[in-house]
Amino acid sequence: MDPKIEAYLDLLFKWNKTFALTAFSDRQEALAIGVAPSLLAAPHLPQGARVLDVGSGGGFPAIPLAVARPDLELVLAEPSNPKAVFLGETARALGLGYRVEAKMAESLLAVEAKTWDAITVRGVHLRKGFVRKLAKSLKPGGVLLVWAAGTRAEQYRSWMADLGLEVEWSLVPKAQLAFLAGHVPRGTSEPISK
Repeated sequence: MDPKIEAYLDLLFKWNKTFALTAFSDRQEALAIGVAPSLLAAPHLPQGARVLDVGSGGGFPAIPLAVARPDLELVLAEPSNPKAVFLGETARALGLGYRVEAKMAESLLAVEAKTWDAITVRGVHLRKGFVRKLAKSLKPGGVLLVWAAGTRAEQYRSWMADLGLEVEWSLVPKAQLAFLAGHVPRGTSEPISK
């Protein structure tokens, strides 16, 4: 395993005692349910992609992606100040180059629309209107990457398809999650239909 992932998990469980960053009970669970599913995003991200991670919390999927893909320009939006501090301290301790914004993703979308190659979302309850905002904030050819469980996964897939995204769906059985990749069609200036 990558030493930076080991160091990240050390920090995660240390900070978790005070700030409840994750519900994972041990390292094996964090690896199987947190790290491994996070890395499913990597093949969907072009070299040097500009990626917004919505509600970064304890760092999944953003930190494993930052370790595996140092070429990415990652921006982590986390409105909880203690969690944002954790994310910043982890970047400093591990020498990772992502930027942390201690604010709601909506405020970043308002000023940085159409600048994202990808947006990642895990552990955030989405509304249809917000999924539309996320999709509209992507460049043509961009991708909305969502990890969700149960009926929410099917609902999100349906919303993404309704918006004109080309949706790939895969199950992550060990994590009891679905991984959704909604691609904005290339060659369109206004790809989102509704």
